[in-house]
Amino acid sequence: DLQRIIKTKIKKEVRVMVQISKERFALGSYQYLRYPFEYFLDTAVLLGMQNVELWAAGPSFCLDTMDEAQLKEKAAQIRSRELSVCCITPEQCQYPVNLAAEDEKIREYSIRNFERAFYAAEILNCPKVLVSAGCGYFNKPVEDAWKRSEESLHRLSEKAQKMGILLVLETLTPLSSNVLNTPEQQKEMISLMPSGSMKPMLDIGQMVYMDQKIERYLAHGAELSHIHLHDSHPAVHMALGDGDLPICEYLDILESAGYKGMYALEQNDPRYRSNPRQADIQSIRWLKKHGIFD
Repeated sequence: DLQRIIKTKIKKEVRVMVQISKERFALGSYQYLRYPFEYFLDTAVLLGMQNVELWAAGPSFCLDTMDEAQLKEKAAQIRSRELSVCCITPEQCQYPVNLAAEDEKIREYSIRNFERAFYAAEILNCPKVLVSAGCGYFNKPVEDAWKRSEESLHRLSEKAQKMGILLVLETLTPLSSNVLNTPEQQKEMISLMPSGSMKPMLDIGQMVYMDQKIERYLAHGAELSHIHLHDSHPAVHMALGDGDLPICEYLDILESAGYKGMYALEQNDPRYRSNPRQADIQSIRWLKKHGIFD
């Protein structure tokens, strides 16, 4: 009996961590806005990564100013390093980009901004573009903002689907959006889009900030198509190991539930902008240290 108790105790204390192929992780370019585009790509190569996620914002990947020749040049830079772009994320949490804007000119500008992202995705052979619902005025009916967002997203979904691009819809915190904050709202909005054109995604830090449980996102089942991975506390988007989240537990739960998609590192807290490469080195080392991959 004593031996059985000891063996049971050891079994409980020694936890075999989930292992995930390194090819399912991507470096996000979020913290590299003060560095050239090539520096970010070289960091991915340095760390032995195959996939990157591009934050479409100035100055290194500005959709407003890049022409076809510049996009093709960036595509060549990516190909020469044998990298793949898993997702393009246009800047969409600050004006003038807002798909729920009451001002029609701003809303049309925002739609065109995402259409430029589709064109970039086509040239870069990128399968996904991240979208969010935008935000209405806080002193106006949220139902009106939802309707504007729905109309904008439907137009974008139709166009993206024709181009063979999948839209992944992100929930935002109430600081960024009064339209769509929960996985249940994700499901409702997606149900209003052309079938198969849009799928839900999970941002770990935003989930934790809103005190939501991961099981609510797992309710999406096989539809869950993309994840932003990072640590949190005191900030929301931190390098792995700089916060206090149970990252291994989250990964274990997600993998056990059958998640097969990508994990993109989003470490966009301003503290990492002076030395963005070190943040990625730290996160990759953390994943190796915890046995997620070799």
